[in-house]
Amino acid sequence: MASNSPILVVGRGPVADAIAARLDSDTPGGVVALARPDAAALTALGHGLAGAVIVTPPGPPPCLFLDIDDARLDAQLADFLDVFECLSALLGRLDPNGAIVLIGDRGYLGAWGAADARAFSGAHVALMRCVTLEGFGAGHRANCIALDLAEDGASTAPGEIANLAAYLVAPESQAINGEIILANRGRSLRIREAKDRRADFAATASSKGPTL
Repeated sequence: MASNSPILVVGRGPVADAIAARLDSDTPGGVVALARPDAAALTALGHGLAGAVIVTPPGPPPCLFLDIDDARLDAQLADFLDVFECLSALLGRLDPNGAIVLIGDRGYLGAWGAADARAFSGAHVALMRCVTLEGFGAGHRANCIALDLAEDGASTAPGEIANLAAYLVAPESQAINGEIILANRGRSLRIREAKDRRADFAATASSKGPTL
């Protein structure tokens, strides 16, 4: 890293821990770790930041739209507002050409159940893209990493996510800005391809008529 300023890592769990360890090993200014998005704690920092990686809190389990209650919705709104306020405090302390990486999930693409969680996933993506547009003047960059949902039953190893986050927050990745990187080993592509192939096969087979 060219800057001697530290990099902020926000979040808890295996992914956040792996990112902090990965960045601490090659960041001259070290790492400042926060367990949750906390604007007050960030404001209390008396120095600039070379970049930040924010791991959003995990969403609640799947739930049908009509079963979503106010308490569940309020909890997610509070988490989103924490991220929003954290970003507001962060932008005032981000070094010129500093980068922000937000790690969420693929819910913004839509999925069965948990419409509230999917909506907040989309709000995170929209928020980061707005930060990208407004940060152009200062040379700031902002990107998202989208992980599989817990109910997908598949995941990418925390170490791999840490390597990707470290690259996106580094000056070497300046060509990447305002992007959403779906980090699921091509799983969604394989599923779409498999569905298309089945549909194509069914259409071809039916056009030839029954076989004897």
